[in-house]
Amino acid sequence: MKFPLALAAIILAVGAGLGWHGQQQIVAARQTHGQLVAAATLLGIPIDPAHPGKPLHSARRERDQHAPDAKLVAAEFIAFAKEMAAAEKSGASQPDAAMQQRMMDMMERLLALDVAQLKILIAEVRADTGLDDEIRQGLLGFSIRALATDHPQAALALFTGASDLFKEGGTGGHVISSALTRWAKDDPMAALKWVRENAEQHPDLVTENVKRGLLSGAATQDPHLAFRLISELGCKDANNAIAGIVEAARTPEQRSVTLAALRGYLATLTDEAARNEAATWAATALANGVAREGFEAASKWLAAAALTPAELAGFASGLHNFSIQRGETGQWIEWLGAALPADKVDDSIRDLVINWTRNDYQAAGQWLSSTPEGPARNISIRHYAETVSRYEPEVAAQWALTLPAGNARDDTLRQIYQNWPKNDAAAAEAAAAFANQHGIK
Repeated sequence: MKFPLALAAIILAVGAGLGWHGQQQIVAARQTHGQLVAAATLLGIPIDPAHPGKPLHSARRERDQHAPDAKLVAAEFIAFAKEMAAAEKSGASQPDAAMQQRMMDMMERLLALDVAQLKILIAEVRADTGLDDEIRQGLLGFSIRALATDHPQAALALFTGASDLFKEGGTGGHVISSALTRWAKDDPMAALKWVRENAEQHPDLVTENVKRGLLSGAATQDPHLAFRLISELGCKDANNAIAGIVEAARTPEQRSVTLAALRGYLATLTDEAARNEAATWAATALANGVAREGFEAASKWLAAAALTPAELAGFASGLHNFSIQRGETGQWIEWLGAALPADKVDDSIRDLVINWTRNDYQAAGQWLSSTPEGPARNISIRHYAETVSRYEPEVAAQWALTLPAGNARDDTLRQIYQNWPKNDAAAAEAAAAFANQHGIK
């Protein structure tokens, strides 16, 4: 890894831990320690294996009368960064052990700065024209983003003074989005005012995702207001904004309020196609959030939410394997089989079964062996058999033959034959015998 890039990676890890106070310090210290260890591992920096859970000295040292001088820290950091760049130019490709230790020491010194000191550090780094732009952008971007945790207005003010450094790479959008999301949680109208005043000056930075961040922050306090602000912000991608609002609901209570607000918002859309598309985006975001809570909590909320048939169909279409907790796919398949009309079940279950089978066919097979008979099980068997038939056609055939006699079983057997590997004479002969046995032409 290049030396400046190595230091930039450290900055990424440090950024999330700067500018936190009180109880947040404890959470930040734990999170930051994990981030620092991960960054150190990637950089090849040794971590004492005898103390794997021990913080790096102290991720958040107690501040006292000997608090670090921010200007001194900035000067040392700048000098260190320039030294790393010079080492890279000389042909070195990896930091040696001494340099690695100095990197870790620098991380701790940055973590020891409070908000006021961090502002000084940012100003010093901003003013030094001899510092590599890549390192300067990394430090400024993530320091300002960390400052936004407690002081979003100050972070945005600092950002606008250094916005010329964030034209490339998307860092500027992340900085603004982070600050506005935090600000909007406390004062959405003030955050909206900032966007109105700065969107024209920074059109490349006040993006749709930045607007989504503002709406997401506002939604944590008032989802009804967040939906109204979609038009106030002039969102070109309203569906993306809707998804951000829905995803901001993290508890069953918040989801119930957000669902009511969503229903009210959708009722204002006069274009049926736009309304249906918006509902689909919202349902997908809702399904992902609900499934991540775990099936037990999710199923209780769904029972109380009393989704309409259209909402239920959208929720089912948005339910994906990546959002379902490990080991709960079978429960969701059974739930879909019971909750959806018979003509809607196949489409909703199909992708879940196929992806589950591809990722862990043994677990899927074990669930099929133990789940009660019924439409959901039969649909699952069909898609399971069709999926495994590409590499285990005999096993697929055994499962297909457990289906009730009829068109569904015949179609599954034909699909197994179509998928049957025929890459050598023996396999082709086995496929032909299978086709003959089941009358497949």
